[in-house]
Amino acid sequence: MSTSRKYLLLSVSITVLMMACGKEETSPPDERQIPVLLKQVKQRHVPDSRVDRLDVAYSQRGDQIVLTGISTVPDGRADLLVALTNAGFDYVDSIQSLPAAELAAQPFALTRHSVVNLRSKRGHSQELATQLLLGTPVQLLLQEEEWFLVRCPDNYIAWLHSGELVRKTTAEMAQWRQSPRVVYTPQLGISTRRQEGQVTQVSDLVAGCVFRKGAIIDDQQIVYYPDGRSAQLPLADVQNFVDWLTENPLSFERTVDIGRQQLGKPYFWGGTSPKAMDCSGFTKTVYWQQGLIIPRDASQQVHAGEAVIYDDELNGLQAGDFLFFGRYREDGTQKITHVGIYLDEGAFIHSGSDNGANRVENLLPNHPDFAAHRRESLLQARRLAVGSHLVRKVREHEWYF
Repeated sequence: MSTSRKYLLLSVSITVLMMACGKEETSPPDERQIPVLLKQVKQRHVPDSRVDRLDVAYSQRGDQIVLTGISTVPDGRADLLVALTNAGFDYVDSIQSLPAAELAAQPFALTRHSVVNLRSKRGHSQELATQLLLGTPVQLLLQEEEWFLVRCPDNYIAWLHSGELVRKTTAEMAQWRQSPRVVYTPQLGISTRRQEGQVTQVSDLVAGCVFRKGAIIDDQQIVYYPDGRSAQLPLADVQNFVDWLTENPLSFERTVDIGRQQLGKPYFWGGTSPKAMDCSGFTKTVYWQQGLIIPRDASQQVHAGEAVIYDDELNGLQAGDFLFFGRYREDGTQKITHVGIYLDEGAFIHSGSDNGANRVENLLPNHPDFAAHRRESLLQARRLAVGSHLVRKVREHEWYF
């Protein structure tokens, strides 16, 4: 056999061998791609982690990638798995879909105290994320020890301690939605129980607390808490829940009136009640007392309603408009950090950490209450009317009715 033929056969043999063992010759996917893929998928499906979660971690187990974490967005999870497959990764999918299956027997809960605290992470020492009033329905997503990850009616997700809620079956929630209810209307107060000639305090209350309605005795309304406690309230301090939602429609005059009722109350990071509040908790409180649900944070509220055009003298604004403050990022986008409600003639009411308490300031120079740093940071104004974007009637929310 000629030398050239020997080399030709050797070349063919090597080629066949390489084709047969092609899997060994292929380079394994670069693990550094995984964080990039995670980020890309999360940007598409979870632009705001306050209302949805796709929290995924990964580890190496032999030749496989093990995925762990939680997801409230099935499409996002599926998109991530497709991206990993296309990139050549062999993985084990241990991502937990929420709501967790083990919570299915009692998937909802009602809050049981006048104001309950929700945390950004598990633990009483963690950041206060938001608050809910008594009688608020929440969806249970995940349980870890004594804490529940819950979804609020405004879609906000945070951790709530088990002592602050009463779990309900689907049937029990349906019964509650169909039951007669009343709402407490004074800004602050207490409920009592009269028994054997003695009056004892049951709990404190704030405007917007919701109870199941009982009998009326003399001038007292019997009410029932989500945990079964009963109490009495003066008839003048309650209104039928449905009537409260339908007889007091949103008006900018009423918005201003309720806003002024919050004057002097302390600033409180994470607060969303008439006891104390942060800036967006203030605006949220004002709208809740008109039977409306709006997003939780200022950077979310800025996407609600419709934009309002105004000039340097603030012409174009009307009482009740939301004013948004902040700064510009290096890329030119706006970072919203504060919100208040416009009154008139340059005046606005707001809850600011630098105020110490809710107060009225002014955006027009030469006014005694002129707040220069607020005028400099004013970025937008929006009008949050009923039916406008992200302004939802409680009466039309499926968790309430």
